[in-house]
Amino acid sequence: SYSFCTLLGRATQGMLRVALGTCLLAQLCLGFDPRQGVGMGRWSQVHDGSNPSTVNCTWKYFTQKLDHFGPGNETYQERYCIYDKYWAKAEDKGFRAPGEMAPIFFYTGNESPVEVYINNTGLMWQLGEKMGALIVFAEHRYEGESVPVLHGTVDCISYCTTSQALADYVELVKYIKTQYATTAPVIAFGGSYGGMLAGWMRIKYPDVIAGSIAASAPVNGFPSIGGKAGLSASAEAVGRGMSKFGGATDTCFTNLRSTWPVLEEVAKTPYGLQVINEAARRCSQAPASAISQWGQGPWFDMAEGDFPFPSTYITFSVGPGYYPLPAWPMRVACSNGLNSDMGVKVTGNVSDVDYTITMGALVVNVNWDQVSGNGATLTKEQIDASGVFDLVRAMADAAGVWYNVTGKEKCYGEAVPKDGREAVTVDAGGVEACTSCPECENCPPCPLCERQPPKACTKVDGPVSNTFAWGPVCCNEDLYLANTDVQGVGNDIFWPPNVGKGYTLESVVGPHTQTVGCYPDFDAQGLFGTPKYSDRWANWITSYYDSANVDKYTNIVWSNGALDPWSGAGVYPPGGSALGPMVQNLTSDGSSVALVIDLGGHHLDLFFSTPQDPPSATQVRAIEEQKIRDWAQQHYDSL
Repeated sequence: SYSFCTLLGRATQGMLRVALGTCLLAQLCLGFDPRQGVGMGRWSQVHDGSNPSTVNCTWKYFTQKLDHFGPGNETYQERYCIYDKYWAKAEDKGFRAPGEMAPIFFYTGNESPVEVYINNTGLMWQLGEKMGALIVFAEHRYEGESVPVLHGTVDCISYCTTSQALADYVELVKYIKTQYATTAPVIAFGGSYGGMLAGWMRIKYPDVIAGSIAASAPVNGFPSIGGKAGLSASAEAVGRGMSKFGGATDTCFTNLRSTWPVLEEVAKTPYGLQVINEAARRCSQAPASAISQWGQGPWFDMAEGDFPFPSTYITFSVGPGYYPLPAWPMRVACSNGLNSDMGVKVTGNVSDVDYTITMGALVVNVNWDQVSGNGATLTKEQIDASGVFDLVRAMADAAGVWYNVTGKEKCYGEAVPKDGREAVTVDAGGVEACTSCPECENCPPCPLCERQPPKACTKVDGPVSNTFAWGPVCCNEDLYLANTDVQGVGNDIFWPPNVGKGYTLESVVGPHTQTVGCYPDFDAQGLFGTPKYSDRWANWITSYYDSANVDKYTNIVWSNGALDPWSGAGVYPPGGSALGPMVQNLTSDGSSVALVIDLGGHHLDLFFSTPQDPPSATQVRAIEEQKIRDWAQQHYDSL
């Protein structure tokens, strides 16, 4: 909300996230510099207020160790919401478990204050009532009201990691089970980065978690896992919502992809440049490249929020605030003209990015990242008759579904993303165990084992911004996802390609050396303790969570929506994908499955159900319910 640090910016090499400038899943460490990331998604579903929410919570705090893996005694207060009005005897809810209580549903909080997840994770509330569950929502460390003391704490930000957060959740689960004197099974739920945590919690702590619903969790987005094909997987997924597959038309897809080289060619005359600026509703004249970059900017975010109901999903996180996107925003974008026959004719090999576009007298030859044609020789009359104005206007009005979600914009400008890190060669030899890092046999050195000399943080304590934890999480453990690194290579709506022809995984990700870490930016904020170096290949975190074998672990549902860009980094069996089928078995016992919602945006299954949901969402939720029942019964049988 999505994605994976990047997002969360997906800078110039990523998804052209021109609308973002903050480090939120600051998009899931997808992009290049973790210092320019943005968070995967703080969702919000628009409803009438009748659903359960924070008003149902009993708020509590639990004392957690700041460092679960070192000798220190520092602690902090972790906030959590608990609701026990649904909790019932297991037998009363259909389980064969005399004397036992029904399951505990536990949300693994991610990169926002926990209220966001409480108010929108309808699956937990609805299944919780049906199955008599005790409901717990845990807040991620360094978010909301669960922020440790920063000022005066030595290396205060080094403890903001996925592994420390999971250790928090384990301790909290044990405490709650002790307080309630129960041996009930615990089912983890999470979406996006929280989905990664939910899946990883089952992998690392199967004795604590009986099963996990890991929704839209891009755990296969690491470069060594997704491989070359994975580099462009998210870009390819973005276009599904603008095609017949996603409920729009293939004409929309073709028109939008053709717009970008057409802009470049038509702008070769002053009149042509004037026409495309007027058509694009520019506040002031801009070059074709700026219009193209602006026009390609919003589609990743809109694809994440391509829901069957109005939602402030990504607009709250990285847009203007609580302004809802319409239901099916990608379809709405296409309906603003791109579904129409614009006279665009395409011949050649689009998949090789070697093709020709004609519109009336206009001819545009595309050869990878270069265009040639007759734009410089066209007369005003030929440009006017070509249909270019209508094509560019339709593109601008489509993009306006995002850029003008407030309804207040009269014309458009642009923002230009930036990126860049310096590569250095670092000795990757073995190191002694260090604080902040868990034990990990056969793992490369933990990134946090090499950092600047210990130093007390000077940042003044007080309220922190939403997604405060995300930047440090990405930085401290190299949570670098590569699934948004490549676009424009013939299988998506983007152009030009942001990589060279004949690109390889190594040419995109870089050599197997390390780069300068993100400590300069954090040090400048008075937050000390981040690593000196960064590994774009994410070798430590993929080893720690056994990323190459996540499909071998039992009792996990890895769900994805095919319209969601993050689905390109989801977990599937060999030969499987976000294109289906709906149910794809991962383990021989059938306890772990990949589930696909064909018309689903980012973790649609976690939202409250609505009459507008596509049939596949209803079916996936029913499968998830049955899996939870099976896992819980398995736990009861083991007692």
